[in-house]
Amino acid sequence: MFFTKGQHFLKTLPDLRADLPFSPEVFQLLFSIDQERSKASMEALGRVMERDQGLAVRVLHMANSVYYGLQSQVSSVMRAVLVLGLKEIRKLLLLMSVRQLENKLPPNCFDLNAYWQHQVEVAHVAQALARHSGIEDPEEIFTCGLLHDLGKLIIVIHHPKHWQGIQNLAADKNIPVHQAEDVYWGLDHALIGALTLKYWFLPTSLTEPINWHHAPDLAQEHAMQARVLRLANGLMHMPSEAAQTPVYVGWEQDLKHLRLAPQIPFALAREVLRDEKPAAFLHGMGIPSTRSPLASKLHA
Repeated sequence: MFFTKGQHFLKTLPDLRADLPFSPEVFQLLFSIDQERSKASMEALGRVMERDQGLAVRVLHMANSVYYGLQSQVSSVMRAVLVLGLKEIRKLLLLMSVRQLENKLPPNCFDLNAYWQHQVEVAHVAQALARHSGIEDPEEIFTCGLLHDLGKLIIVIHHPKHWQGIQNLAADKNIPVHQAEDVYWGLDHALIGALTLKYWFLPTSLTEPINWHHAPDLAQEHAMQARVLRLANGLMHMPSEAAQTPVYVGWEQDLKHLRLAPQIPFALAREVLRDEKPAAFLHGMGIPSTRSPLASKLHA
């Protein structure tokens, strides 16, 4: 339909480095630090972050939120970096980067509250699935969950009319959005999000699971992480009346590869949705939390 538009869009993605709300120095340093316990490196990161007053305020706000439950108030970025640790600071900075993009959204064309509730729930469920399956670094999979639909935001910001066309096609054909995207212009939001993150200097351990979270068989190095992401995403997209039935092609395959009994994903999702962590995380972001349609069924 609009394949030329899609190809042109891909060519413009490197320009999205300009969308970074922070200096590229912050991101390059953020992912060049290998040792969680390298105090000198963490202090260097803290000093770079302190140069950006807006960044400092947002980091402190989130660090002092109910989500982290720290015993005492954190009053400096340096202290936040040392107390929360590298993985949490990475997560916060990436989250803040995406939230900065919201300022570029056209009015009244995208439900941000619903978007973020889905991202946060998928992140928590994916982390729980990864822990249960013994997959390395569940915290990184959490970050993948937070960012897995970034491509949708990018499409809405740069091509709102095409996003509406994709939505209409998905509704008319009764197909998932990622399939409608492929029919509409030959690429999907997973690829767009992954390429954006690549141009933001993120490692393949994050970009590859996001790129293939609708087709994990195609992932080269991080297929298991992509499967976890697809499973969590599928669970959170499941309509309440369809709970505890396969809801996407590849469901049984993902369970087999992750060595999960069919009831386990539902039990883990139920536990996550009963927990206050997702709501607390959303509260720290300043986003109201509502009860997921699936939650009622899973809680039964």
